[in-house]
Amino acid sequence: MEFDFFFEDSVFSESRDRRAERDVHYTAKQCPPQWFSEDVSGADPTDVQTALKFRADWSYRQKNFLKAFNEYSSCYKLLPASNNAMRRDVQESQARCLIHMGRYTEALEISDILMKGVNNTDHLTGVLNLQVTIHNHLGNFQGVVSCLQQLISLHSYNPHYWILLAESYKKLYIASSCRSASLGCHELSVGEALCVNSSVSAVDTSHPGDDTVMERHFHEIETGPSTSEDCRKQLWMWSCASYIRARILLQFIKSQHASFVLDHNRKTQDYIEEQLHQIGLTEESKTLITNVMSEDLLADRIPEEGQTDAKTTQTLSSFVMPTAAEFKEKWFQKIRVLLSIHK
Repeated sequence: MEFDFFFEDSVFSESRDRRAERDVHYTAKQCPPQWFSEDVSGADPTDVQTALKFRADWSYRQKNFLKAFNEYSSCYKLLPASNNAMRRDVQESQARCLIHMGRYTEALEISDILMKGVNNTDHLTGVLNLQVTIHNHLGNFQGVVSCLQQLISLHSYNPHYWILLAESYKKLYIASSCRSASLGCHELSVGEALCVNSSVSAVDTSHPGDDTVMERHFHEIETGPSTSEDCRKQLWMWSCASYIRARILLQFIKSQHASFVLDHNRKTQDYIEEQLHQIGLTEESKTLITNVMSEDLLADRIPEEGQTDAKTTQTLSSFVMPTAAEFKEKWFQKIRVLLSIHK
């Protein structure tokens, strides 16, 4: 069966109205500098919310964190429950103001509220980044490690997270060594002493939660070492492996960089090399760890810079976060076995 279709010529010709629209010049609305500082009383509620948000952002930029916090709070009170995106943005901004004011417990409380409202991995990434900052200020390195392990589970190709994880493991290592030394039961070996270098900020061992944090970290390893010495060796190995993973990722994306970004890439790799040198890792061990930490890195699987990681928009129901034990099993267990064989 055949069908004959006929179209009027007018279908393919522009209407007079459309041609006329081309002759009309569009003038974008321009806001005067600091327009948000003007009196907005009696204005549309949406305009009031927007003005308060801009005022708070400006105060934050000016480092007036108390004023910014109060303005964010005023803005939050006016936001309807349906505007979930802006509510989360304002709450995170409140938390970051509190961090700058040294009110870390209050900031952590807000992050816990945000965590309860997480419904996709993009939200989860934002909250985990916030909690990394808070736990760092609190000196809770185990909390930092926990958050970074989750971030890496979401974004395993991000070298920045691997570097932060390496630094956190190293801080736990140093804290455990200082703790044992203060008890008179451990003396640093030459290799361990190399790990304690000037690039790492001093650990505040006077913090009331430090001992508890370290004990939790040691007892968390279900099938791991039976002594504190073995725990320190594992922390040392995890730090080395995380540095090497970061270096591998930086090497993979180096060809995509140019100008100052390329320069930053090189400087970061140099920094990692310096850390590995100070740790005193042998070339044989370095090669072994490099081979293991690059097993999943096929060139065609590395996302190009600027490309969105698919996990950032997944619903939480479609992504299962591994436990701390599962994370270590995936990334470090094979290295542990191979290093013990090569000893």
